[in-house]
Amino acid sequence: MAIFRQPGRACRLITWLVLFFFFGAGVKGPAAYAFSVGEEREIGDKLLTMVRQQFTLLEDPDIVQYIDGLGRGMLKDLGPQYFDFHFFVINNKTLNAFAAPSGLIFLHSGLIEAVSNENELVSVIAHEIGHVERRHIADRIDKSSKISAATVAMILAGIVMGGSGGGALSEAMITGSMAAGVSLGLKFSRQDEEEADRLAFKWMQDAGRDPAAMVGMLRELRRMYQYQGGNLPPYLLTHPEPSARLGYVQDLLLFSNKKQYQTTDEFDFRRIKARVLSLSQDTETLIGRYGRIVANGEGDADAIAMAQYGLALAYMKQARFAEAEAALAKVRARYPARAMLKADLGVLYIEAGRYQESLPLFKAALAAEPHNAFAGYYRARALQQTGNSRQALTQYEELLSDLPEHPKLYYEIGTLKAELKETGAGYYYLGMSHWFEGNRDNAKSFLDQAVKALPAGDSLRVKAEAVLATIRELEEKEFSLMKPRRPGENRPAPGRLSPGWP
Repeated sequence: MAIFRQPGRACRLITWLVLFFFFGAGVKGPAAYAFSVGEEREIGDKLLTMVRQQFTLLEDPDIVQYIDGLGRGMLKDLGPQYFDFHFFVINNKTLNAFAAPSGLIFLHSGLIEAVSNENELVSVIAHEIGHVERRHIADRIDKSSKISAATVAMILAGIVMGGSGGGALSEAMITGSMAAGVSLGLKFSRQDEEEADRLAFKWMQDAGRDPAAMVGMLRELRRMYQYQGGNLPPYLLTHPEPSARLGYVQDLLLFSNKKQYQTTDEFDFRRIKARVLSLSQDTETLIGRYGRIVANGEGDADAIAMAQYGLALAYMKQARFAEAEAALAKVRARYPARAMLKADLGVLYIEAGRYQESLPLFKAALAAEPHNAFAGYYRARALQQTGNSRQALTQYEELLSDLPEHPKLYYEIGTLKAELKETGAGYYYLGMSHWFEGNRDNAKSFLDQAVKALPAGDSLRVKAEAVLATIRELEEKEFSLMKPRRPGENRPAPGRLSPGWP
């Protein structure tokens, strides 16, 4: 991102953040830092903006919908929560997952590459939800006597540096909800881990998923712990040594009621894993990997078919469209009933400029799966390219309930609104696109224009005004904190910022 090409800006950002936490959040010298629920929400709001600025998020509609679906599956029986949960995939090859303040769950692409099946992935998501649900993050901070302004500075520096190649140390600082890093004394305790594992175990059982997958994931982590020495993945720097967790989970399995669990259909997992790899790994490397699987017949028929799928994605990135279509045809022959593969072929046709041919494929995919955000998004793209702007807009707007925070979706709606002379609405959606991307200045500019163009009482104007109020509060807090403090002057404690999500 641009900020890392301007070191002065990065340093000023860190300085401001330290000042905010030191003065605005009530940290006084070396005293313990107490997180209230309101403060945790406020910090989560700011952190999400930072993450969007500093990291590349994988926000393709199918990836977003799939990961969100897995998370929601664990949350559905939890009852009222302190926070609204949000799930994200960061384009980063390290094996990492972290639960940030206020219910933000982040998975690195490297973790998705490392897991073997869907239940292993769910076990990690459920474990991180457990840390949030029991507020272990806040508890670690409350109980640590080491939380001072300097510690907060290190944590925040880790967040900022994590997106600019800061390596394992910087990643460790953000793992486990900013309260990371063994050197900071904020590593989750064994009690925290056992509680999060116990909750994840129960939630998986309640969802009909076999919690034995937790054992497979922990065995892989133990292998890394034993053989990688000082090059441990960030996940292991903030979660206690996995052998202890493994023994505890095995005991849970031993004494739990034996029951039949649903058989997990791995197609969606394997497809999303291939999609994540196609967006995060070198294309030539993937062609070599998948090509060997196909040529050598490694694995069962499903493994070979999904290697063909990976080849199709890699060929498509290289504009080798005929080879991509041939590979995808083999996948479709293996899974003739999978509507998502029709959408995949439609996307291939879009990339090849065959827009009109793609439309029947998206229509068929949506007929089978009406809430298929991937098919809906790319159908709208195809409609745009074929001159059907009004239909495209309708399709995009239908997706807002499934993708409520998707920057590209808001951008496309804003562009079409402007094209159709709905100027005020266009400004609003473009402003929200920038807001969700973490670009506060551009968001403010477009939302100001929206307020001027929309009539009083208009629902979009009301939403724009709410976000602008949040931006103004942030700016006022920044200005207040950056001013020299007069002797004896106290900084006000932070209030609750409006969430910024309409």
